[in-house]
Amino acid sequence: MNLLNPPRLDKTAVKKSFNRCAGQYDSTAVLQEEVLSRLLERLDYIRVTPELILDLGCGTGAAVRPLHKRYKKSTVLALDMADEMLAITRKKYGMFKSKWLLNADMEQLPLKDNCVDLLFSSLALQWSNDLEQGFREFKRVGRQGGLMMFSTFGSNTLKELRDSWARVDASPRVHNFLDMHDVGDMMLAAGLSQPVVDMEEIRMEYASFSDLLSDLKSIGATNADKSRQRGLMTARKLNRLRQAYEEIAYRDNVYTATYEIVYGHAWF
Repeated sequence: MNLLNPPRLDKTAVKKSFNRCAGQYDSTAVLQEEVLSRLLERLDYIRVTPELILDLGCGTGAAVRPLHKRYKKSTVLALDMADEMLAITRKKYGMFKSKWLLNADMEQLPLKDNCVDLLFSSLALQWSNDLEQGFREFKRVGRQGGLMMFSTFGSNTLKELRDSWARVDASPRVHNFLDMHDVGDMMLAAGLSQPVVDMEEIRMEYASFSDLLSDLKSIGATNADKSRQRGLMTARKLNRLRQAYEEIAYRDNVYTATYEIVYGHAWF
């Protein structure tokens, strides 16, 4: 543990949140599906022939089949900290061998050194407590000449909700996503080769404020900050939050939410 930068996320809360939403995740993860598709397309422009692929933060296994199809001679390891997500992955693929399913934290990979040829991760790295150390761990398990490719949420993600909460109370209510440039610096500091990062913004629209909050809950994107305020939200506070949000991001009868998607790749 880095005592100068203590963990800010409650990993137990993160795991519980994703376990709770696993059964309904696929029916609501529209943004996640789109980002995964765009990340997979980026592999078209990079020549790799991996023997072992690690799908880091695999969720319900949406990337497993596309990765198998693209790299037919490869073995895909699907890793997630939420065991219920892995259970969905197992059901999806029937004959998928349990030994290729790993229930573990990305910051402590149960893998030997120099074994992974392609580390692939779509919208999972934001749940790391120490991403620079995470990158060092990825480099440890990566085989020289192998590729790491990922997407994660950037600092402008849910900025409307963050600004709305700031008008209601001062406690942390929205995940503190990393700036794209900080992510790039961490990759360099971890010793990864030729790191590249870029970003785009995707705006989602919702017919009601309750739809927006329900969407976040159904994909497990709840606040897991260790200093978060516990307890149920009162109807009065929820109404104040809705009013604040409407002042910021309610136009033409829709509520808008911004997601900054950071893409990155580097070589081991």
